[in-house]
Amino acid sequence: MRALIVGLGSIGRRHARNWSALGFGQLAICHQYHAPQPEPLGVEAREYHDLDRALQLERPEIVLVTNPTSLHVSTAQRAVAAGAHVLIEKPLGCSLEGVDQLFAKARARGKALRVAYNLRFHPGLARMKALVEQAAIGRVLSARAEVGEYLPDWHPWEDYRVSYSGRRDLGGGAVLTFSHELDALCWLLGAPRAVTAVAQHASSLDIDTEDLAEIILEFESGVLGSLHADYLRRPPRRILELVGENGVLRWDYHQHRLEHYTADTGQWRIEQGDPTWTRNQMYVDELRAFVDGVRAHPPQSDQDGRQGAAVLAIALAALRAAAQRRTIDLHAEDDRTREWLSSFMSQSRA
Repeated sequence: MRALIVGLGSIGRRHARNWSALGFGQLAICHQYHAPQPEPLGVEAREYHDLDRALQLERPEIVLVTNPTSLHVSTAQRAVAAGAHVLIEKPLGCSLEGVDQLFAKARARGKALRVAYNLRFHPGLARMKALVEQAAIGRVLSARAEVGEYLPDWHPWEDYRVSYSGRRDLGGGAVLTFSHELDALCWLLGAPRAVTAVAQHASSLDIDTEDLAEIILEFESGVLGSLHADYLRRPPRRILELVGENGVLRWDYHQHRLEHYTADTGQWRIEQGDPTWTRNQMYVDELRAFVDGVRAHPPQSDQDGRQGAAVLAIALAALRAAAQRRTIDLHAEDDRTREWLSSFMSQSRA
């Protein structure tokens, strides 16, 4: 297969190396001339600095969109128009403008479209989902996700002040950047019906986006959820905890561990915790799953893309709720948003 990666930041570099290691086929890369690179890429790939030229000459079957968030939708539209299946790094974008047209083009051309939420491929989170579906802790009552990491530590080779994560014009900010957790909560529990939030720039970081946010989610199932996200925490933290009528599930990303407390025994046990597991395996599994979906007959639908649109709509609603200091009723949003939200079939158990 022929692939084109658009953008050569850390995730673009990771995808390039994984594509090469998996032996999927020919690879090309389109990126800015002067983007800082920590070291040579180390894989064979033709390089371009003009997207239209890359699409015309390479005729890629797959395009991986890994450039700044503000460019995701327009880049994906051009890729689909050129006949490619598209994997878009999260979030789908920084506004809903052009999203309808992107889906319409993909459907008309029979092209697969996925938003890359790699946490779905973490074995601990996948095991948590299976246990929720088995009602291992009974009816889920509450959910809490926390994610925090000091922004200047993310890419030591790069000035954090010019990275997309801290620039509003490029689609940065803690809420959009950490939308992984919103996706994970919806993947586990279904779609929320309302969102409330507080978001602010609380630190001395030289950025123009929020670096701290608290989001409250009221789920259709009755679960009350919350999400803390920040660019401030040292050391990093990423956890997700579900409280049920008969126990608790607690997933710790950095410890690679899922713990299960059962009320019957009054004890915790480790449900998943392979010390040999490495972070890159998520991305390998994600890329393999996307390629397998493209190779299917017919190719996978745009279900994952619509779920990515739903997560973006929720994140934008959270930012709006924070700015307007009110609760956003997601049922009162437009028809397209309600349709995207419905793509998350409720995972809760009565």
